[in-house]
Amino acid sequence: MATLPSLKEYKVWSLGKTELHHADVGSNTKKLHTSDIIDGKISGYAYELNEANNKKPFVFISIHNNGGTNRHAVWGYIHYGDEYEQANKELASRLVKAICAATKMEDRGVLLDSTTGRNDYRCATSGKLSFYSLDENINKAPYRVLLEIGDNAASHDFLQTPANQKTIGEAIKKELSAWLSEKGIDN
Repeated sequence: MATLPSLKEYKVWSLGKTELHHADVGSNTKKLHTSDIIDGKISGYAYELNEANNKKPFVFISIHNNGGTNRHAVWGYIHYGDEYEQANKELASRLVKAICAATKMEDRGVLLDSTTGRNDYRCATSGKLSFYSLDENINKAPYRVLLEIGDNAASHDFLQTPANQKTIGEAIKKELSAWLSEKGIDN
């Protein structure tokens, strides 16, 4: 993202890749959309995680929009039971608060990925329902958070506005940079 502070960052996205299944749509919580191979094709989510792992990130932030909540809000999600659960919770909480302070969106807090009630994807280590992109067996970054920014319907116009996109991006980058500095991590 072309905004300060300057961080080493990558965007991995499957949008428009016809050699994948569910490249443009899908849920991070469903096997059909994540880990299943269909007609010999991996999913868009699997592609994105493979690409991210090839970059060897220290921090992985997955950005999504929620659906069906009818809330102009931000939610943070972390993976249940892994080694960095507490640190991920702190990071997700700080990012959610930073976005909400910058945009006046509602802060819905940080939740465990096993609590959404819509999953059928399970973590091989814990056996719990989880988000594919946060599973430590799939995503090799030590620090992993997922942000649900806005609702597909309630926040649509807001999220389509470039100035709001920039505000959200700046809030994420500034708070991430502060978190990394406080942890003594070179960014």
